[in-house]
Amino acid sequence: MMNDSYHIYFKGEILFKNLSKDEFEFVWGKLYTSYINALNKELTYELISENNIMGPAFNLEPSY
Repeated sequence: MMNDSYHIYFKGEILFKNLSKDEFEFVWGKLYTSYINALNKELTYELISENNIMGPAFNLEPSY
């Protein structure tokens, strides 16, 4: 059985991968409250759920 996990990104680059809900809430709270004003569009997260995979909150354009 797969548990939900979270990935946190900064400017599209992964900072934290496969965090549990508790880990995510702790890390996101620290990052988001520290950088909310300056980087609110640069700091995003993605929820990976066993029921579905929610896409990231940004659009990744592949490099060729």
